Amino acid sequence: MNAFSSLSSDRFVDALRRGTDAMWSLDAAVWLLERHGVWLESPELRNFVQGGVDEDGEMWAGFDVRPIREAIDSGGFGEWREDLAVLMVAMSLYGDFPIALRYTCENLSLENLALISEALFKACGYKVRLAVAAGDGDS
Repeated sequence: MNAFSSLSSDRFVDALRRGTDAMWSLDAAVWLLERHGVWLESPELRNFVQGGVDEDGEMWAGFDVRPIREAIDSGGFGEWREDLAVLMVAMSLYGDFPIALRYTCENLSLENLALISEALFKACGYKVRLAVAAGDGDS
């Protein structure tokens, strides 16, 4: 059990934010995970978190993306599903985690596509708010 396994989601995301050092792409990855809401409670994901305590006594955290990629590739996070695609995009923003955007985002809901799109804007330093309303995208 690592030090992050017992943290509440709020404390965990605070530690992740402190670990980003205000780098846009890292901030965007943490934002995406927070807004998506699935992975912050995941014990599987928390097993790949590293961190420590800064000079102010505050806990910081970060992801080790290479073993996360290996776990995804070996089925450690289960079969492909929308939640896993969101995790893959977040990890690609976070570090050396190449993805095929076309295949990763194929068949995603409008809500998750909007979250991913907003995260991409944030990773480039833009402050935007993309909203998806019920019925958007209906033909």
